Amino acid sequence: MKRLIPVLGLVLLLTPLSAPAQYPPGGGYNDMPEQMVAGWYRQFLGRVPDGQSAVWIDAIKSGQAPEAVLAQILGSTEYYMRGGGSAQGFVRRLHTDLTGRPPGAAETRAWLNRLYQSDRQDLAYHMLQRYPQGLGAGAPQEDYGAEPPLEYRRPLNRYYDR
Repeated sequence: MKRLIPVLGLVLLLTPLSAPAQYPPGGGYNDMPEQMVAGWYRQFLGRVPDGQSAVWIDAIKSGQAPEAVLAQILGSTEYYMRGGGSAQGFVRRLHTDLTGRPPGAAETRAWLNRLYQSDRQDLAYHMLQRYPQGLGAGAPQEDYGAEPPLEYRRPLNRYYDR
């Protein structure tokens, strides 16, 4: 019994406490990354994918969270320019694209404040977390500008090319 305790201690030290947060192949996220990215390009950039889209496809295939990949696309200069090349235009466009409606004055102020404290990619990621109910579904009126729970993760099936 005395020999078993040090062995168990060694096993516990060598065992990782948690696995990395990845989306393994066949888990629903990596089944169709090409179609997912193509759908994002059409929906958010208004065009067909180009050579750059291979970077996003490879990121999903390697296990990066789809929310993080989409946030990078939405934080891009191209998407920013589609919002008029201003912080307020970017916030309005992003909010409208993700909720199906323009933001109210309080929402705009809250998201602009967040943008001034971080960057476009971070804002896009948090907005994706905040509005999980789907494109065009709208957001709860009482929670405008509220922080999303960071541990919440949802599938992005709505972005798959259909």
